Amino acid sequence: MAEDLFDGHGHATNTSVSHPQAGDFAWIMTSSALVLLMVPGVGFFYSGLARRKSALSLIWLSLISIAIVGFQWFFWGYSLTFSHTGSAYIGDLSNFGLMKVLGQPSVGSTKIPDLLFMLYQGMFAAITLVPLTRMSYNSDCALY
Repeated sequence: MAEDLFDGHGHATNTSVSHPQAGDFAWIMTSSALVLLMVPGVGFFYSGLARRKSALSLIWLSLISIAIVGFQWFFWGYSLTFSHTGSAYIGDLSNFGLMKVLGQPSVGSTKIPDLLFMLYQGMFAAITLVPLTRMSYNSDCALY
């Protein structure tokens, strides 16, 4: 059964989402909202660790990371990361600007569409930038 859904490269072969269920949609959207709440939460956490004069800047940078990463994720990030036609290491720009992702099954699961999977993974991409901005405010924080 599973071998019918994927070709030899691990890409989904069917063209529509198989058996969409409201529970799958609700869970992915709830999880995305919770990760969205984590971004300012981590910003508040890091602002509590920083000096008093840098606290507001760190909160602001954590919120700006949603906008910056969201922009690049929408246009080329998702396509380069989770493309259906790319190689095993990097995708191509066939889904530039989220072309043809509304009804296709996602790379992660055939039960949810690409658009929901893009939202879920985009929230994690946004939260990844927050620790990097924290390191720019403190010279004691090293990468090792």
